[in-house]
Amino acid sequence: MAANARSKQTNWSHLAWAIGGAVVGSWWARSQADEAKKSRAELDDPDGAEEVYNDIRDLLDGWEPDAECETEDDFTRDLADYLEEYSHWEIEVYPNTYEGKPDIVIGDLLALELKLAPSKGERDRAIGQCAAYSRQWITWLLLIDASTTEVGRVRDLLLDKGLEQIEVWRFS
Repeated sequence: MAANARSKQTNWSHLAWAIGGAVVGSWWARSQADEAKKSRAELDDPDGAEEVYNDIRDLLDGWEPDAECETEDDFTRDLADYLEEYSHWEIEVYPNTYEGKPDIVIGDLLALELKLAPSKGERDRAIGQCAAYSRQWITWLLLIDASTTEVGRVRDLLLDKGLEQIEVWRFS
């Protein structure tokens, strides 16, 4: 009887080891996938990336575009002026880079792409632009005068394409 009990205990311990191994393997694979989605800026300067992320997130929450803004360029320059006034970060507007020409790059860590009342074609183009920028920088897409439904569709598409690290902001 003792041998039979020991045999059952051994069978359960193998199962426990197998489940534990699967859990650890799954965690490791997810960790590697998350790491692969990080931008070059996040990999090279994780502390700076976290700081710019928090600083600019807080500032964007308080940004109210000037009522005189009519074009995408007006909104971009208004936001850049606001960020220059209220942050200590270097703000570049329309820099020419290997990854393209983002609207604003902050501290060589965060890229912002703005779209004003974008059509479907402009939203699709913005996703392509942001995908390219996200290789180099933390990347956020700012949609101005877009409906909640349009913003949701953009977020869903980013998720479907494995680009959920690109944040989408909505301003009206």
